[in-house]
Amino acid sequence: MALLGLIALSGCGGAEVVARDGQGREVASAALPADGHFALTYRHSVYRAAAEERFRATDGGFVLDSIASRDGRVLDYYELDGTRSREGSLWVLRPDRPARFTTMPLAATRRGQRTLVAGTKHVPLYGGPVHLRLVVEQ
Repeated sequence: MALLGLIALSGCGGAEVVARDGQGREVASAALPADGHFALTYRHSVYRAAAEERFRATDGGFVLDSIASRDGRVLDYYELDGTRSREGSLWVLRPDRPARFTTMPLAATRRGQRTLVAGTKHVPLYGGPVHLRLVVEQ
């Protein structure tokens, strides 16, 4: 019964981004803002530079809208065709063909410090299970 109460409460706030472990258990979550945008920030393991993958929730999943970093080599690492621009001190890549996901596997290591950002909420994904999958749920 307590589990049903938690499910009912979590469904009241609208869509959210959820990180689940290999057994499907929720590890972390954040409510999506009204515009449906969220991001994953991390430290790139090769270039040791901060990076941000920016997403937008869609019907049935989410889309990678852009990638940003102060180090342009991080954008090269993705090997994606697209438009590059500057946003202040950041290089930003907007892919010509944005990747679409219903679920996305990711590694959340202490070294990479992967963090979920939705609105003003920053939720560290590292420090627990390393292998996670990200989903958008209603």
